[in-house]
Amino acid sequence: MSSVVWAAGTKIKMSSTPWDVPHLADGAPEPQADPDRITVLNMRFCPFASRTILVLLTKNIPFDVVNINLKKKPDWFLEKTDGTVSVIKYKGKYILESLVNSDFVDEMEPSTALHPKDPLEKAMGRLLVEKAGKMVRPFYGIMMAKGETTKEVKEKRKEIFNEMKKTLEYMDKELKKKGSKFISGNCVGMTDLMVWPWIERLPVHNILFPGEGMEFPSELTSLHAWIKNMWEEPAVKAYGLDAETHAKFYMQSSSDNCNYDMLLN
Repeated sequence: MSSVVWAAGTKIKMSSTPWDVPHLADGAPEPQADPDRITVLNMRFCPFASRTILVLLTKNIPFDVVNINLKKKPDWFLEKTDGTVSVIKYKGKYILESLVNSDFVDEMEPSTALHPKDPLEKAMGRLLVEKAGKMVRPFYGIMMAKGETTKEVKEKRKEIFNEMKKTLEYMDKELKKKGSKFISGNCVGMTDLMVWPWIERLPVHNILFPGEGMEFPSELTSLHAWIKNMWEEPAVKAYGLDAETHAKFYMQSSSDNCNYDMLLN
């Protein structure tokens, strides 16, 4: 089946979406890769890896994907990386860390740069990514909250949610101040793509823990508008998943037999 991915006003025709492949586990050999074409070592539900995929799609750069089972990692993956995704394999080199390899991809095609040319603007954008990144720990903390009683666990989840909400309020304030369609301006940029993956997944808390006050804050109107704009981006449309799918993954993600291929079944 063929598909068309729209990006940057043009289209790439692919034989299939490159990420729709099984996750390789221990014992699987390393697949051969074209050294002159980007290969992303990925996990379909990983928000960090999502950053890299979104940058490639936005910049309209063809790429291949090797999905990795993070519970049962292949030996070659552990030998050549730090055991996390995303990793870009290119010309025999392995480029780790999503922020680093996303910048690498951006510099490969300077004509479609996602970073602003102004060094000051670029630095301020990266600082915003760092501040917005404070939501990552509470995002997972909500799902891992513990307590002596059910009531204590619920109270702990709410406490962590309120901690995360401070970051969302910060983002809303920054968007309001900018008054633009995206954090990066009138067009989507690197800052938007680096913070988006966790925003895409935020509704899972209300699905997993209904009635516990985990709804996305309705008063954050500028953030809501940005989310709507991001869902209209071709890259997000192509790679994004709905909240129910993310929730289904998180419900079984702690299991040693986590089904990373649930979208392929």
